Amino acid sequence: MNITNKMIFTGLLGLLSAGVLLSGCSGNETREDAAEPVAEVEVLEGDGTGVIAGMGIVGASMFDFDSAVLNEDGIETIETYRKPIGPEITDAYMVVVIGHTDSSGDPRYNMWLSRERARSVADYLISTGANEDQIRIIGRGSEEPIASNDTREGRMQNRRVDILVVAEVRALDTLIFPSVAMFERKSYELTEQGKALLEANRDAATDLLSRATFIEIIGHTDDKGDEKDNMSLSKLRAASVRDYLISTGVDASKIITTGKGETSPIASNETKEGRAKNRRVEIQVLGRVGGE
Repeated sequence: MNITNKMIFTGLLGLLSAGVLLSGCSGNETREDAAEPVAEVEVLEGDGTGVIAGMGIVGASMFDFDSAVLNEDGIETIETYRKPIGPEITDAYMVVVIGHTDSSGDPRYNMWLSRERARSVADYLISTGANEDQIRIIGRGSEEPIASNDTREGRMQNRRVDILVVAEVRALDTLIFPSVAMFERKSYELTEQGKALLEANRDAATDLLSRATFIEIIGHTDDKGDEKDNMSLSKLRAASVRDYLISTGVDASKIITTGKGETSPIASNETKEGRAKNRRVEIQVLGRVGGE
């Protein structure tokens, strides 16, 4: 496989006019904070300047048949592919490792095997200097073939692991949804109002997300209350948004959720306005690579 540099292009203008509101707030937010006016959704469109390096490595060169254990040939293969991009993997904003299989066998097993193979590659990258916090792992099973599964040669091409190195966050499209409209105080369940807001824009959102290579939903809180409770709530709210998106048809295997609690503020927690900004859920979208 060739290693290529590619740009990320994905449009979010359809959602920009939607006015959809999604929230993330501290489990111990005060009633005073809960009464904050609801801000508009912020959409940060990937500007195409965050170049990624992508490498697709045939699974047969890394794993024994029906195994997810990276072998010695696999390690050598990764290092061969890795050299042209040098330190980018260790310095990247995000490294997405995606496992794939051919269409032979049980789809559920293929999904599991593809993820486990991606995990083995990720574990190796971490052991050689990649930042564990920046690694993302998904398994796509047989959902994204690059060749026909009707031939032996095609099936071999489809059994692969892709490594996508995202240089900067601005390569990603990011939707930032502020607090209040989607959740009640201390709750992680989407309200009927929140569902209605999402449903009103479901067609645009589903089209965007279905064309994504990778989707990460990240929950955030302010710093009020217990740190562990905030982390837990942020994870649960991200999961609620994921579950809703899946119910509307977004492919579950493309999505991961992360809770960051109070660890990544975007404003001061010393003011109500700042805390309202910090209570949020972000959806980061890595668009179809190379205009696929």
